[in-house]
Amino acid sequence: MRLSERLQVIADEVAQGESVADIGTDHGLLPIYLTRTGKSPRVVLSDISAKALKKALADCEEYEPGRTFDLREGYGLEVLASGEVDTVVIAGMGGILISEILTHDIDHARSFKRFILQPRNNKAKLRFCLSRIGFTIEKEILVREGRYIPDIFVVRSGNICMFASCPPEEDVRWEYPDALIRDRNKYTSEYLKRELAKQLGIKRKIESESSTSAENAGRIRIIEEKISRLKLLLCKPDRCE
Repeated sequence: MRLSERLQVIADEVAQGESVADIGTDHGLLPIYLTRTGKSPRVVLSDISAKALKKALADCEEYEPGRTFDLREGYGLEVLASGEVDTVVIAGMGGILISEILTHDIDHARSFKRFILQPRNNKAKLRFCLSRIGFTIEKEILVREGRYIPDIFVVRSGNICMFASCPPEEDVRWEYPDALIRDRNKYTSEYLKRELAKQLGIKRKIESESSTSAENAGRIRIIEEKISRLKLLLCKPDRCE
């Protein structure tokens, strides 16, 4: 079986011999792959949707006929006992939903060694949440998925903030952190240029509106901070091999 680049990168970040739970497994391809390749001796496929689990079961039977898989229906980490697996994967959900899953029971979340997270949106809110609950993003990996460039977070539990003193949630560094340069790869420049073009477009749209209210002035100030941050990151030395 062949995984998408996004799922392959997630699979590559799982260490040999680690047990894994895939929360929101949907089609179940990632845990099936980890089982087929012998990388993970034990996998748990979990989803809140019975329909999704039925689809995952069908894929299990197609790719690994005769093998028994551990499928569980339920919300987030509630389907797992504390420390039951080494690594928890939560991929393809919104950043706010991932944050809610992790903070639903923080002590329970801290019982797992590592998380591999791939937020569809609201990455800044997720980064801020992780820092507030003492989780450290060890690596950020940009990947290609069609016309999108998703970001994968490799996370470990801890109590060290990303910065010497945690900035407020609205700080632009949560949206565009130095990690984008620290973990630079072949997609980084394209991603930053896309984001810069997007923010410049938003600024032009706001400026073209007839209203000159204080609210619009505040919006422009925030956009200008993002533009300055993106230009700064684009000017940093290229570390791509």
